[in-house]
Amino acid sequence: MTLTAFLLIFASATLHAIWNMIAKKNRISYPFYAMMCTTGVLCFGHILLWTPVRLADLPARYWIFIVLSVVADNLYGVALITIYRYVEMSVAYPMMRSLPILFTLLVTTGFGLGKAISPLAAAGMVIVIAGCVMMPLRRFSDFDPRRYFRLSMLFILLAALGTTAYTVCDSLALEALRSWALPRGISKTMVGLTYYSNRNLFLSTSLMFFSIAVPSQRRILARHIRKRDFHPFLAGFCAIGTYSLVLLAMNYVSNVSYVQVFRQLGLPIGVFAGVLFLKEKFTLPKLAGVSLIMSGLLISVVG
Repeated sequence: MTLTAFLLIFASATLHAIWNMIAKKNRISYPFYAMMCTTGVLCFGHILLWTPVRLADLPARYWIFIVLSVVADNLYGVALITIYRYVEMSVAYPMMRSLPILFTLLVTTGFGLGKAISPLAAAGMVIVIAGCVMMPLRRFSDFDPRRYFRLSMLFILLAALGTTAYTVCDSLALEALRSWALPRGISKTMVGLTYYSNRNLFLSTSLMFFSIAVPSQRRILARHIRKRDFHPFLAGFCAIGTYSLVLLAMNYVSNVSYVQVFRQLGLPIGVFAGVLFLKEKFTLPKLAGVSLIMSGLLISVVG
């Protein structure tokens, strides 16, 4: 992997941690997430006006998977809002980032959508789970199984499942889109941009509809607009930068797996962002936990 690719991936991981920090610090709400996702439509929505992909001609399975992806993303958003209200970012962020990778691997393997899990990859999963177990602890002696049956842990699991679901659905929707577009001479880059803009439109529309339809959420949305709050859009631009830099980095690697491995640099960045900027406590279990998570993910990807 070239130095250019490494720097691009590092910048992408940093931006991902930054938008999560902005969301945590500004008490992310449903309208906040809606405005954040709308940023993607403002930046990429124009693609739908000139793309050679004729959306009306796409097969039904494409629309089914994109709808399921948006539903799963809404589920993730609800979980994220609850998590950042009650859980430290330095605890929640590494767990929310790592668990979906394992869940996705299990789902794709279980449904025959990928290769079988090797013993080495399975060992990596066990190490990741051990790291996740350590993250909520103040001291190693605090370990108590009852700690992991709290409502906050349930929402972290829900966020991870939502991420897993929309990742798998995005993959299946893109596969359906490619099978229609590539025989017609449409490039993979154009297919990716079309899907990204189309999905963003669906997601932001669903989020905005709920934000306007529910009185309590409508008041929060109105407050954001009245105060001219730029934080949701700043978080949105960081999220867009995260995605764009990853796509760019793929042009500088010999194997896309390198991108997946080095994106996990965001885990320690997220932990230290929570400690340095949100004044969360730094503990040895957090350091040990994030180290185990990174090691386990590296072993799983290599395996």
